[in-house]
Parts: sequence; C-alpha cells; structure tokens
Amino acid sequence: MSSDWFDLATQGTESGELARSIDWSATSLGSPDTWPKTLRAAVRLCFSTRFPIFIAWGPDLVMLYNDGYRPMLGQDKHPGAMGAPAAEVWAEIWDDIEPLFAGVLETGEPTWSQDQTLIMNRSGFDEETAFTFSYSPLRDDEGVIRGVLDVATETTDHVVDARRLQTLGTLTATLQRLQGDVDELAAATVGVLGRSVDVTRADLYLDTSAGLVPFASTHERHDESVPSQVLREVADERRLEHVGPALVAPLAASRDRSVAGVIVLEGNPRRPDDEDQRSFLQLVASAVGTALSSTLAQIRQVDELRNVANALQDAMLPDDPTAPGWHTRYRPADDSLLIGGDWYDVVDLSGGRFGLVVGDCVGKGLRAAAVMGQLRSASRALLLENLGPAATLEGLDRFARTLPGAELATVLCAIVDENARTLTYSAAGHLPPLVVNKAETCWLNEGRGTPLALSTAPRPEATAALDSGDAVVLYTDGLVERRGEHLSEGLRRLADAALAIREERPASDLPDALLAELLADGAQDDVALLLYEVP
Repeated sequence: MSSDWFDLATQGTESGELARSIDWSATSLGSPDTWPKTLRAAVRLCFSTRFPIFIAWGPDLVMLYNDGYRPMLGQDKHPGAMGAPAAEVWAEIWDDIEPLFAGVLETGEPTWSQDQTLIMNRSGFDEETAFTFSYSPLRDDEGVIRGVLDVATETTDHVVDARRLQTLGTLTATLQRLQGDVDELAAATVGVLGRSVDVTRADLYLDTSAGLVPFASTHERHDESVPSQVLREVADERRLEHVGPALVAPLAASRDRSVAGVIVLEGNPRRPDDEDQRSFLQLVASAVGTALSSTLAQIRQVDELRNVANALQDAMLPDDPTAPGWHTRYRPADDSLLIGGDWYDVVDLSGGRFGLVVGDCVGKGLRAAAVMGQLRSASRALLLENLGPAATLEGLDRFARTLPGAELATVLCAIVDENARTLTYSAAGHLPPLVVNKAETCWLNEGRGTPLALSTAPRPEATAALDSGDAVVLYTDGLVERRGEHLSEGLRRLADAALAIREERPASDLPDALLAELLADGAQDDVALLLYEVP
C-alpha cells in the first residue's frame, strides 16, 4: 500500500519500485500516509540521490534504502531487506553496529566510522568488508528521535588493495635483501606471507633430482589437496593452474626457461575468489619466482667462479713432494674462493738438498693469485740455478720491482741439506720458522730482512743445525694472526700447540692437528703450511 507522495518520492528507480511493492501497513511503520513529515523528507532525500543511503525507523528499525545502497546488501539480502528490521537483515554484524544505533537513538549524536571492518554474510559466505559511514538521528514531528539515517560508502576494495600492495612491497623488499641463500629466501617468503591476512596458505616445492619436494610452508605441513601430478604438470609445462581456491604457479622461470620449483597459494577465504584475488596471488608468485631465479643464478655464478678459481689454484700450487718427511697443506679463508696470495713450494735440488719457499702476497682473489703464481715460478727458477736463500730473495726483489702487486710480499726461502742436517734460510719480512721436537721448540729468528722490493741492501742468511726427530714448520700469517691481538700471542699459541701435539703424536700428524686446533673457529685468512720432518 502506498500513497501519492510516496509514489512520487520513489519513482524512477528500481529500489523505489521495490519500496512501492511493500505492504508498509503490515510493518511497524504503518501506511506511508501516516508517516510524519520528517520521515517523508528523509525518504524523499533517500530516493533522490545516487549516494548510498538507508533509513531505519520505528521500534523495529525497519529499513528503506536506495539504488546506491543496494550493492552493499550483496546477492542474498536484496530484495528481502526492504521493509525488514535492521537487526534481522544485519544479524551477523548486529553486535558491531547495534551499539552505534543505540547511541544515536539515546543521545542524538551522529556517529562517524572510517574504513570500519565488518564480517558480513551477504553473498553466501563470511565476507570481509569495509565501510565509511555515518549514522544520524531522525526525529518525528514532535522532535522525538524515532529513526536513523545511514549515509555510507563501501571502501572494501580500497582497504584490501592497500593491504595487498603492502604485502607485495614487504615481500619484494625482503627477498631482494636476501638473494644469495635459498634457505633464507624460503624462510623469509613464508614469514612475510604467514603474517598476511590476504594469504591463507603458501607452500613452496623445490624441483630436485628426486622430484618436487616440500621445501617451506606457512603451516606445519604442506597441504596435500593439490595432487602431485598437478604440481609436476605446472613445473613441466610452466603454466598456472587453479585447484579449488588454490593457485599453483611455477617458480624461477629463468632465461633458459627452467623451473626451480612450484608455489601453492590460497587467498583470503573472506574475500571473493575473483580476478582481483587471483591477480594478487599471481603477483606474489611472480615476486617469489623472480627472487628465487636471481638467487639460483647467483649461486650458479658463484659455483662456476669457484670451480674456475679452484682449477687455477690447483694449477698454481705444486704437487706434494714424493720424498719422505715432507707434508704440505693449503687452507683458504672460510667462505672464500679457494684462491689467494699465499703459496709454498718444495724444489728437489738433488743430492739430498731441497729448496723451500713459503710466501704471502698482499691482497686476495684472482689478482693476488696471479702475482703469487709468478713469484712462485720465479723463486723456483732461481733455486734451480743453485742460488742460496739470500741470493734467491735478492733475485725476487729485482723481479718484484717489475711486477705490480708484488711489492710488500713476504717470503721465506730455505735450503734443507739432509746429509749435513742443516737448514739455511733467509726471510723477506716473513714470520720465522719453528723447530719442534718432543722436548722443546725453537724459533729461527736470524736471517731476517724487509718484504720484497723495499730495499736494495744484501739479504742476510743464517744456518741452523737439525737433529733427528726435529720438525721444521714454515707457515703464512693466517695461521697465527688474529684481529685485535698482538702477533706474539699467535706465535706463542703456535709453539705451545706444536709442542703439545708433538709430545703425544708423530710429526706427520702436526699439519692437520695444528690446523684443527689453531683454526677451530675458522680461517680468517688463507693459510699455507709446510712441514719437514728430519729423518
């Protein structure tokens, strides 16, 4: 039942046509002919604007609304909401909004809510929504508050889009900082996504020789609802697949089109599984895939460089001496390429004589290794000319002045005469040899001079007698030097360790035992170690 004023106020809109079809006399509002002037004015305003408005009037807060408000009712609440009590229409959120109605009805003060989150069930599922709205009092002709005017706008898309962008930004920034380690990248991925409202689940699978294996997840266990065959097809065919609410996407599609794994993502179940949500999940998969692709490429590059460096180092370092009593070790700095400026050499000069060289170039990496290789070759050539240690170092001085990067290199050159049981040596700024037996240690501190290329003065030389059972230890500074510690502490530590080991074990055990004890916390610098055991 309607009236002329009501027909005129509601004409021209679909919601107005619905309002005219309602038997208002069957509601607590009664026939529109009996409505007070203030309610009639509110109705005219409601149906004359496209801005979302609904009116709740009377003891039951019976609803009227316009076309602008209708989308907020979803698929299920319209058209039944027209003429129905607000508490029935919005039963699932009544605990949230009833205090607002009560406040307006009791005090007459309007409300203001911005981006208010409400979990509605308006389209067959519990849906996260957001609204900016204001409830204002509506009075009857006597000035008594009888109803509420709601002027609202839905901001769900704005709120959800902003939150999704924040998740993508955080994820991208985090993964960019961690590129280089697959384990850290995976942990960071599930860490960021596990805190996101818009990602219910994220499961990462890594493609290995054993197949696709679970690698990381936002949950304790990987979800098994996606068949393994689908995971395999997504990886092999490099395509997206939707399995129920889950997006299955390939990861790390690189230049050679290889795939390193698969990610399974589920979005927010309180948001529609629509194009927006799927696009968001695809962007997440793309961000993870890009980071993983970059990480794996970087790992491959490092591995390739390491292999090249190792091959170069192997070519530069000499073969171990075949004569008994000689032991050599080379240990690079931890977490570095197996290459650097430290070296050793043992040259068989025949007749029971052997030339020994231990050296250390300034710097690390390929450039230091290249300088080291040239100095090693030059020192071997000089020793093969039957020059003594001092003369060999003087020749290296002249050579170093022509070789950029060789300046300040430290070298210890020695000749062992097994028949005479002597060690003749000269040091160019290098640390002194250590002689150790079961009873004592002795430093060979004579024959010392400056590092290469610093002086043209003749090099000093010294000779020490060796006894049966003595072990001569030549080494580079990485074995004894520590940051923030005086070098004398490192030398004392070497002597104490060598004596303790030699008292209990044969001299052949010294190299490995010294490295294990003195570098228990890792090598901070390259270490070359050469040991001669007097027969």
